[in-house]
Amino acid sequence: MLQGTQSIGTTAELVDFADISGAPQAVLIQNLDATNYIEVGGDSGLTVFKLKIPAGFAQIVTLSSATLYAKANTAAVNVMVIAIEI
Repeated sequence: MLQGTQSIGTTAELVDFADISGAPQAVLIQNLDATNYIEVGGDSGLTVFKLKIPAGFAQIVTLSSATLYAKANTAAVNVMVIAIEI
């Protein structure tokens, strides 16, 4: 299991899964910002799938690959990431 905080900017960037090899079984992403939402998706263009996580909310996702991108709306935000490898 990995738990950490990551700063997400206004251009799509990879969510860091650190030492987890392969696709995590489940990922919880919590938007720690009070104002700005984030978007997460399976590619840098956020076209494979796209989820919008409002400020203060969290989302659990399951992945088929080890790639997850995130992008903040107006200003950089901190997110908490918990990834579970089974």
